[in-house]
Amino acid sequence: MPLPPLAEQQRILDEVDNWMSLVDSIDSNKEHLESIIKQTKSKILDLAIHGKLVPQDPNDEPALDLLKRINPNFTPCDNGHYTQLPVGWCKCLLEDIVKYEQPQAYIVNSTDYNDSYLTPVLTAGKSFIIGYTNETEGIYQNTPCIIFDDFTTDSKLVDFPFKVKSSAMKILKVTDDIEIEYVAMFMSIKRLIGDTHKRYWISEYSKLCIPIPPKEEQKRIINIVKMAFKKLDAIMENL
Repeated sequence: MPLPPLAEQQRILDEVDNWMSLVDSIDSNKEHLESIIKQTKSKILDLAIHGKLVPQDPNDEPALDLLKRINPNFTPCDNGHYTQLPVGWCKCLLEDIVKYEQPQAYIVNSTDYNDSYLTPVLTAGKSFIIGYTNETEGIYQNTPCIIFDDFTTDSKLVDFPFKVKSSAMKILKVTDDIEIEYVAMFMSIKRLIGDTHKRYWISEYSKLCIPIPPKEEQKRIINIVKMAFKKLDAIMENL
């Protein structure tokens, strides 16, 4: 063991302490910035669904006309949370524009996953892709769709073929006249507090009131959100 003089040992320890303090400060600042970026994304989505992210175009077809075309008997929902929506917007229930499918036909049979296999196995939770399977039967192909955890109310937009982990999920399809990415944005910030002993889609979540902008404004919102998130993700990757 190389042993420096006692005074140099102290100088070495002091220098190490200085560098470790700097490293700890960097780690703390990184966590703080990650938290700010997460909050910023949530705020962007909140502005989006309240009609405050992009300017309105009076030439756009009103959302009420769009929803009446989907269902001639449509009646807007009454929700005091959205009291100052822009002209041309309309409120409806999620079930007015979203249909669900049970996932039993797409549940993976074996959990012998391997990254060399082709088909991802999904969960709506944070892990999302939990593995890859070589099973060729029962693959869900009708994408894009939204997968929804019926217990936790987590949701994910999916645009590729997949199988699912369990039956504790709904596969959601949005009517063609509504942009699915807009609905996915709304669902990502409108979570209910999940109870593991209760299924939420039919009983509560499908009854949530969603503000709908005109179709062209939906597209503008999606484009702006994608651009903003791309920049924020680039910052995250460089931390």
